[in-house]
Amino acid sequence: MKIVRRVHMYLGLLLFPWILMFGISGMLFNHPEIGRDIDRRHLSGEQVSALTGFQPWDPDALARRVVAQLNAGSPAPYTLDEDTSGSFSGWPLLAAPRGDGGRQVVILRLDDGSATVSSHAPEPAAPAPPFAGAAIDLPDHRMAAVQEQMKELLPRMGVEAKGPLRAHPKIAPELRFRMRDAEGRAWNVTYNLGTGRLDGRLDGGPGRPRLVEVLETLHKTHHFPVHGGMTWVWALFADITGLTLAVWALSGLVMWWQMKPTRVIGAVAVAAALALFAVVMSGTASDVLFGPAEKDGP
Repeated sequence: MKIVRRVHMYLGLLLFPWILMFGISGMLFNHPEIGRDIDRRHLSGEQVSALTGFQPWDPDALARRVVAQLNAGSPAPYTLDEDTSGSFSGWPLLAAPRGDGGRQVVILRLDDGSATVSSHAPEPAAPAPPFAGAAIDLPDHRMAAVQEQMKELLPRMGVEAKGPLRAHPKIAPELRFRMRDAEGRAWNVTYNLGTGRLDGRLDGGPGRPRLVEVLETLHKTHHFPVHGGMTWVWALFADITGLTLAVWALSGLVMWWQMKPTRVIGAVAVAAALALFAVVMSGTASDVLFGPAEKDGP
């Protein structure tokens, strides 16, 4: 038990910056107004209707219309499952630019007609690279060339495939380097090896992202890059942080079990936690997996 308590404590001391970062940045995704200059106000369905004439949509009535049109001329008509109610997933997002470079955003609920109107301050301005969008044609160093050279890899390895290897249509590596312009300014340049186009950012110049945006980017950064570097170390600590949370949960259970006076109350709490977790997880999984599966790759 002494070892369990020490592991529990020292892992927390070692990993507390990562756990703090992942915890705070995780909440920021649900509260995008934190750290940003966003002014919000809510309009009820009655207010939206009075201002625009918009009336809420009935998801069940809309589902019946969809099925009716699907069945038009169909030899095997479909019937709507009346045991489950239709519902909307997502929401209309409408935006309009402001004169100062900011934007007005309206998020509308289709089922009750209410809306949230947000006023977003201008984003930090960054000078556009004069070379942005320029196409550099290096056909021997493009994904098309890699695809051509790799097409015989699987057959020669004896691996069965229905067709040749294809480069991913959206994912491509990029070449990164730094160059200086005639004024001596340093540009961080990216060369997309899929499209052959350039882009970049002025090194250390204005237009740096806000702290909340940096935290959100770090939170979403994952996978071990094949080239190594600091991003590889970040992914390693993300793994260690996940393992630490698992160790905390398990070691906490062990330490609770050793305290005999708290076993009964603790058992009730654990059972309630497991039941709540199962209900929330299954309900959320059912919601996010309702539609078609996402396709990965070409």
